[in-house]
Amino acid sequence: MALSGFMIIDADGHVTEPASLYSTHIEPAFRARADEILSRLGKGNLGIVPALYPKWRSSARPLGEADERPGLEKSPSGRNHPLASPAGGYSARERIADMDKEGIDVAVCFATVATSVCAAEDPAFEAALARAYNRWAGEYCSEYPKRIKAVGIVPQRDMRRCAAEVEYLAREPWCVGIMTFGNLDGKLADDPYFDPFYRAGQDADLPVCFHGGTDRPPFAPGRQDVGNNMFLMHLTGHVWHQMRAMASVVGGGLFERYPKLRFGFFEGGISWVGWWAERMDAHYEHFARHTPHLSRKPSEQMRGERCFYTFDPDEDLLPEVAHQLGVARLMWASDYPHFDARFPDAAEIIVNHPRLDAEAKRAMLSENALRFYTRYVSTRGSRCSLESPRPRVVTHARYQRRNSHG
Repeated sequence: MALSGFMIIDADGHVTEPASLYSTHIEPAFRARADEILSRLGKGNLGIVPALYPKWRSSARPLGEADERPGLEKSPSGRNHPLASPAGGYSARERIADMDKEGIDVAVCFATVATSVCAAEDPAFEAALARAYNRWAGEYCSEYPKRIKAVGIVPQRDMRRCAAEVEYLAREPWCVGIMTFGNLDGKLADDPYFDPFYRAGQDADLPVCFHGGTDRPPFAPGRQDVGNNMFLMHLTGHVWHQMRAMASVVGGGLFERYPKLRFGFFEGGISWVGWWAERMDAHYEHFARHTPHLSRKPSEQMRGERCFYTFDPDEDLLPEVAHQLGVARLMWASDYPHFDARFPDAAEIIVNHPRLDAEAKRAMLSENALRFYTRYVSTRGSRCSLESPRPRVVTHARYQRRNSHG
């Protein structure tokens, strides 16, 4: 399959992992403990985290009002996009059907809430929960191994266990990267505490993928400052998280300390990144002694060959940022099947973009992802290519469905 002759790789889609996996896929020694926690959750709950983290904050206060409104903490249209398959996040067959609608050739899947298993304060239990998710993700990918890959998760509370999980993931053909929030209990991504994780990732040739969340452990910066309102939480969560992770990675000299490791920054959008690079450059000029491991201007590292970003398909400033950071740094992502994704036309927006040439589109839609997720290429045996690509036809009925939404 190809969309208008372009190969399409979704660099950041999602699974909606069922909470039941922590019972069905966990090591037997931890099953009773997981089942006891799952018993506290409502039927169909996506994640185990609310039961692990009793201090879960409400997000149900409308702005301009003093009191919370029950039910307002739920997503505007549910967890998934209303036009996507309700089961696409946990049924590989349903996902493939939606990928065909969008023209996606390969999807790289991230967890939705599984990285928050760090809410479990017992390192052994956290590691068991992470392994349970990774086993489930492997099964999900195995139904369509050439078209569905995933980014694994690792435990954070014990770096020995973390490194062991990276070694496990390196042996799994479905795994093309490692997802992390890049902060834990006040430690930022540059903290030497995380060095065993980065060393293991570099040795395994698995890129580190910084991906935040809206309001769940480990919390993004400033979460106490935005009140109990989902508009503010969702508006700021990913971007503030990415700003802090990006500055600590670059300023902490991780590119210098790990000269072969690739770093990616996901789901925060791209329009602000150029401004953030300029601001970091200005601060580096005056505060260089506070960044002793940084040998180059931050913007030079952010334009370097091992730094990648995903972007939202409909960002107006995409061409300008591509010019500033370099087209080779940007990867297209769908955020499927989440409620705020662009479905089913996320790829078409780039394919038909009037201000991007064919070379830029090809780079953003697939080539950059292949350079970031190099293990995908190695598991295929050769560089991915499409023989006789077949343009997809957008039917009138599908056009009506797409344009009737929102």
